[in-house]
Amino acid sequence: MASRRISSVGDRLRRSSALAASTRATNARETGDTVLHIGNHRAWIRHGIGRARRARSSEAASHDALRLIELARAVRARGHLTASLDPLGRSLGPITKGFETMEATTPADARDIHALITGYPNLLYKDGERVSLGKYLGLRESDANVAHYLGEDAATLDPSGRAEKTRWRANELFERLRDVYCGTMSVECNHLTSQDRKRWLRMQFESGPERPSEKTRRKTLARLLRADMLENFLAERFPSAKRFGLEGAESLIPGLQAFVERAAERRVESIVLGMPHRGRLNVLHNVFGKPLGAISAEIVDDRSSFLVGDVRYHLGARARVDVEIEEGEKRPVTMTLVPNPSHLEMVNAVVSGVVRAKQFRRDPEAQGAGARAHVLPLLLHGDASFCGLGQTAEVMTLQDLPDYSTGGTVHVIVNNQIGFTTVPRRARSSPHPSDVAKAYGAPIIHVNGDDPDAVIRAMRLAADYRAEFQSDVVVNYVCYRRFGHNELDDPSITLPLMSKRIDSTPRVAATYANVCVAEGMLSNDELRELKEDITRDLATDSATHQHFIPTTESWLASTHSVTTGIAGREALITSCGTGMPLDALKEICYSITSPPADKNFELHPYVSAMFEARRKAMEPEAQVGTGRIDWATAEALAFASILMHPDDKYWGKHVAWWMNPDEEAPLGSHAHVRISGQDVVRGTFNHRHAAVYCSRTSFEHIPLDNMGVGSQNRFIAANSPLSEHAVLGFEYGFSIEAGKEALTIWEAQFGDFANNAQVIIDQFICSGEERWGQRSNLVLLLPHGYEGQGPDHSSARPERWLAAANDDPDALPGNAAADIAFAERTFEALGPDADGFVYVEKIKMILQPDEVEDTAKTETFARALESSDGSDTSGMWEDIKAYFGSSGKIHRRDWIRYMRRRARASFMTRANFVLVQPSTPAQYFHVLRRHMSSPHTKPLVILTPKTLLHHKYCASKLMDFAPKSSFRRVIADGDAGDDVTRHESIPLKPANEIKRVVLCTGKMYYQLARQRLAKKIDDIAIVRLEQLFPFPHDALARRLQRYPNAHLVWAQEEPKNMGYWAYVAPRIATTERATRTRATSDISRLRYVGRPPAASAATGSFAIHTTETASVINQALDADEMHSV
Repeated sequence: MASRRISSVGDRLRRSSALAASTRATNARETGDTVLHIGNHRAWIRHGIGRARRARSSEAASHDALRLIELARAVRARGHLTASLDPLGRSLGPITKGFETMEATTPADARDIHALITGYPNLLYKDGERVSLGKYLGLRESDANVAHYLGEDAATLDPSGRAEKTRWRANELFERLRDVYCGTMSVECNHLTSQDRKRWLRMQFESGPERPSEKTRRKTLARLLRADMLENFLAERFPSAKRFGLEGAESLIPGLQAFVERAAERRVESIVLGMPHRGRLNVLHNVFGKPLGAISAEIVDDRSSFLVGDVRYHLGARARVDVEIEEGEKRPVTMTLVPNPSHLEMVNAVVSGVVRAKQFRRDPEAQGAGARAHVLPLLLHGDASFCGLGQTAEVMTLQDLPDYSTGGTVHVIVNNQIGFTTVPRRARSSPHPSDVAKAYGAPIIHVNGDDPDAVIRAMRLAADYRAEFQSDVVVNYVCYRRFGHNELDDPSITLPLMSKRIDSTPRVAATYANVCVAEGMLSNDELRELKEDITRDLATDSATHQHFIPTTESWLASTHSVTTGIAGREALITSCGTGMPLDALKEICYSITSPPADKNFELHPYVSAMFEARRKAMEPEAQVGTGRIDWATAEALAFASILMHPDDKYWGKHVAWWMNPDEEAPLGSHAHVRISGQDVVRGTFNHRHAAVYCSRTSFEHIPLDNMGVGSQNRFIAANSPLSEHAVLGFEYGFSIEAGKEALTIWEAQFGDFANNAQVIIDQFICSGEERWGQRSNLVLLLPHGYEGQGPDHSSARPERWLAAANDDPDALPGNAAADIAFAERTFEALGPDADGFVYVEKIKMILQPDEVEDTAKTETFARALESSDGSDTSGMWEDIKAYFGSSGKIHRRDWIRYMRRRARASFMTRANFVLVQPSTPAQYFHVLRRHMSSPHTKPLVILTPKTLLHHKYCASKLMDFAPKSSFRRVIADGDAGDDVTRHESIPLKPANEIKRVVLCTGKMYYQLARQRLAKKIDDIAIVRLEQLFPFPHDALARRLQRYPNAHLVWAQEEPKNMGYWAYVAPRIATTERATRTRATSDISRLRYVGRPPAASAATGSFAIHTTETASVINQALDADEMHSV
């Protein structure tokens, strides 16, 4: 017999009724109704017997209405906990015992709803007695046919969808609530703070689904069969390959296709998708339209002889999908699948950044606000990762922030109720994986994956909600995993009961097909023909895989499409002038240091004095230490010069210079500037002041966004939330989409704060181009320097960046074994004749084939470096023509000689990022401008100073910004740009009498120069490495050749196992071997000076820090104290 218990739902209803009765008694006293006690009798004295009866009747009606309203609220709030969401049919919600995955944490309140649902209508018990629903709920009205007035509280449950039904019988109301909230689809929205949103959701959801038309269901069946049969086809064709298939979640495909259609109806024109590996191949084929032949080619992996960046289930794609809105009407939707690593959820922030950049491009003046409705982010998650990884929370934090919002993200949790082998009870502390989203005001739609019609309805509802409110929404798509973590894994080892249930559960496609046949939608013969057509299409499409295997010619052309080494601009990247006319700089400076005149703007005294100092710094007579251009001013000038339009009439007198300075190389067009990070507007070190505020009104003024000196692009300075991971991922995504249209910058509050974003750095920034052909021009500003602030605010961890550098430390560019092997490989790819020659005409045909119209709608990232935005091979052909001429034949050795020379010329292009540590404001100015004028797109990492931001001598003269000036990768004593401390330096001995050359980088130079001056040392030269990677072999060699008799010392403030030593030591030695200028091997031996190896980056004691720093400086400059290593 079912357990007999009193429902706590009923208890709450009775307590509510008692409270209502007490309130009514109070009201009666206030209106003149009096309670009199006469002897042992109590009587109501009223103005008539009829009124007393009406009052009792009204009170009973109100009592019952309140109980039914409470019932509605209870089911709305907790019905999802007892809904039929599990496709395996093991329970109503996650509360039934006996299966591994059902050991979930469930609120006790859910058991009350569960008892009510399972006991209705004949097994409801109260006080040990079987009762009707009315008595169970404590209703006073015994007639079950009485309709109670519930008002608007239940009007949205009206099955007609008109929200007009306000009177409900108890059984009728309960059955409606049960059907709506406890079936195969349910909604959670009680946690929303907006009444409008809750009412809208209830209106859409509670009115009940319209039965899909036969045409719609036939389309759903066809899509479901295609998804199911694709997995079967791939499993049979490639039985030993890891596919991370969608078996157990096949209805996701028609759900996604319905989502795209509804989004298109809502005027969405672009969808950016981020998803993990499971089901990726199915989504690519059925949603993006990627040819099965291309997928088959990737699985076969016939490309093994070529450079392949990543596995097939990490690759991305772009496609144009023509979506049918109505009969005969189609709308194009651009679909983008962002490549991702195996690190789950890490692509989420990248997707958000890509979407924001797309929106910004459409509406830059409003930072993309006008395009929120037209570009939509869609994220697919796993159940274990969504609730287990903090990246989800970090990204959802961004949803409504002005500088990061994308108008709402649609999150779909592919909830297969397992995380590898870990069951939900061990993976989360909440009933659903979606519960984490409640903190961010996102409604949650739960749906059973084995009900395809409900899945489609859920996805459409999510699209509608996002379009209506431009806010996040979550779909908890509950499914299962038919096989193990991958197709080669056996799940029955750890989940025997669940595996048995899965084995006995028919596939959703088969179930849905049987229902369609049973309902007469199609016959068995028609179903068989449909399956045969799909099988035939799959086989035909897969057979074309040979067409998607790149030939040696296409590989050669694509891998050489972005470098132009000899006849092109490679050499100019490192030396082209990036300065500006001085009168233009002055005009900019005066503009950005002046408050708005028409606002009666009152600057803070500190800011006013700072602006005045910046204006004075622009005077040519400014001397070192007396007001020259500091770091923040140089940064502002660089930003302003990038923002301005060079073709504007206002700047007409400078156009000729701007577009072709020194008649060497164009500096490129204007761009937006976006700088983001914690407290970047003012600057952590109180130096930037990108926005200033009126001291009287707090009115904000952004000088760089309102320069008033001609046309300009947008300048955005965004104070970020306290998040590194999500914000850096967002800015990376923004940069890959915006490209050269924007200078995208992320600044860490301190350099080591980037630790919290290490996955973004390793998986995307350092390797994204090699893995996926995905190029980023993101700039990272990482404050670095040992100043006694302890282990956590000292080091930007340059050793980690330098360890990721992709050059050969033991060979100069062009001399590495990999370079020679690559040259040999390309020669073979050209197809030499029997005599070992290749004809120039054949190379031209490969690099410049006849134009063929590209009719494909899907562009895949299947060939890593081969799918890039730089598909023009004219640079390679111009190089070859300049070197060999436009005709003739080429011998192998000549080709290898050419390729080695080309490798030397294009060393900047081949780097996976650029790392610099400028020592002067002018150097910072030039490296930013060089970054934007370079024809190639690389991440730029800048180790920025802290104390030097306000250092007296860390300032540059105005001439250092003049048109012929440029960024210098290496600066030695006496070089142009070396005027920071020269005014206080003593003359050095001739170069051949220099006994020691101290090599260093960054702030170390200032400490060494000050000590050298104090001790009047004249036989030690200091050479600064301003660019660390790509390593400046050529520039360093030219400096070292000046000092043939000097010992070399590398000095750094970091511990020996950190900083730069492990990176620079072999590369300096390589440079030395190439120059061969040392008289003896002992002289050429490089020595280390710095802190000893340590586990922690720095000491926490300022006194110890001071002692250690003094020791390092003394060792570097004092021969008696220097220890060779």
